[in-house]
Amino acid sequence: MSTHATCSPLRRRSVLQLLLSGSLGLGLELGLTGCGGGADSSDQSRLAALLKAQADAGVASGLVGMVLGQVSSKAGSVAVAVSGKRRQGQNASVESQDRFAIGSNTKAMTSAAIAALAERGGPALSMTLPQAFPTWAGEIHPAYAQVTLADLLHHRGGVPAFNGSGQEENAFLAAVGADTRPLPDTPVGRRSYFARWLLAQAPADGVVPGRDFHYSNAGYVLAAAIVEARTGRAFEAVFDEVLVQPLALQGVWRSWVPKPSDLLWGHEGPAGALAVVEATPDSLATQDWLDIIAPAGNWACTGEAYAQWLRWHVQALQGERTPLPQVYVRDLLAASDGRYVWGWQAVATPKRLLLTHTGHVTGFMAEVALDRAGEFALFGLSNTGYFAKDGSSWVLARIDQTLGEVLKQQSIAL
Repeated sequence: MSTHATCSPLRRRSVLQLLLSGSLGLGLELGLTGCGGGADSSDQSRLAALLKAQADAGVASGLVGMVLGQVSSKAGSVAVAVSGKRRQGQNASVESQDRFAIGSNTKAMTSAAIAALAERGGPALSMTLPQAFPTWAGEIHPAYAQVTLADLLHHRGGVPAFNGSGQEENAFLAAVGADTRPLPDTPVGRRSYFARWLLAQAPADGVVPGRDFHYSNAGYVLAAAIVEARTGRAFEAVFDEVLVQPLALQGVWRSWVPKPSDLLWGHEGPAGALAVVEATPDSLATQDWLDIIAPAGNWACTGEAYAQWLRWHVQALQGERTPLPQVYVRDLLAASDGRYVWGWQAVATPKRLLLTHTGHVTGFMAEVALDRAGEFALFGLSNTGYFAKDGSSWVLARIDQTLGEVLKQQSIAL
């Protein structure tokens, strides 16, 4: 299970400085002259050319493929560019319809879906874990007694991380292997099984559940299991109804284990030593259990679709009415530096507050920066992934450099 890894955005602040260094210290005010909407077609063409040039630069620096996109507050205008190859060593180029895995950037979507469901009368965000799972509440570790659904989505549930960097994944798979009872054969059943096992375990070391921040993919699996337990429906179906359809999003849940029919392939490794991510006997044997983590990071979409998701945010943060849930938008507007809110990390810069996140699922990485005032959103996606043991990533550093240059060339000061 350790091959399915993500990294806490709090560990990425030093890498994020590469993005900031591309536009800090310029002494320039915001000037979105190339973002369309109120701009003429030549402005839009210049932005498209800028994004394309920087996507090409990212590929030239070692990324296999790349998507760059920007949304501005001017009529919610969007520009997206693609570059690179679908698979290293082959000739097929990345195309606009290719769906990139966005890893943990899925968390904001999952949070928005659960908040939207709550507004429709679904599980309350204040629901505690014993209330969510009453039939086996007595098995839940006492430390989790007051943990709420919202706590899980803000990474304050205190549950083990399941980020591919600890022993908890192996412990869970060992428990599954040792269980002589009939095992569940559906994603809903497996998430319920996982939730019951996990909540009987002790909290993460040194963490007070309900109070302390502790980045955890498992918390998002629990949140999805709560939705399923209280609605009787698969989380993916609820997600489609309350988020995908109202926001007109296009995307798919993508197993982290690739299929032979895939057109776009992931690549993992140090700079200059990338390997294509392919299925192995071990990954295929555990795939059904690993894929229960989908709500924490298994969404895949095109650059245009991700830009559409961000366009709703730009409009909502500017005060426009959108299908995004009210509590979600309200809390993003109120986010302060260093806080993690509904799948977003708030980072203050000298001139603004950014809502950021990074995603990593084996072979893919994603980066997004959303201006909390709704002036712009900028993102980069790649079918290249890598984290060093110290939490640094040459892939994210390359993406950051391209995003920083896009901002710099538009005179957007951070």
